[in-house]
Amino acid sequence: MKLIFNKEQNNDITVKIQQGTITVDFTYTEMIKQLLEDNVIDETDFGNLSEDEKENLEEMLGKVSEIFSEEVTKEEGSDEG
Repeated sequence: MKLIFNKEQNNDITVKIQQGTITVDFTYTEMIKQLLEDNVIDETDFGNLSEDEKENLEEMLGKVSEIFSEEVTKEEGSDEG
């Protein structure tokens, strides 16, 4: 999954998500769908964000990815019983 961040002139941060070769407005539904299919957040484009903003977002994305990894591990463990 590729996320594309951009800071606008009014300091709002916009996010786009890449679906295959198409870039669309970010929705949590699409992000969760893609994480369930393949728990990989790669090629993140932080655009014109500051280093602090990039670090904070990378930390947050890492935590989100960990949650999905934990859920998959729990599901696999419950299938064995």
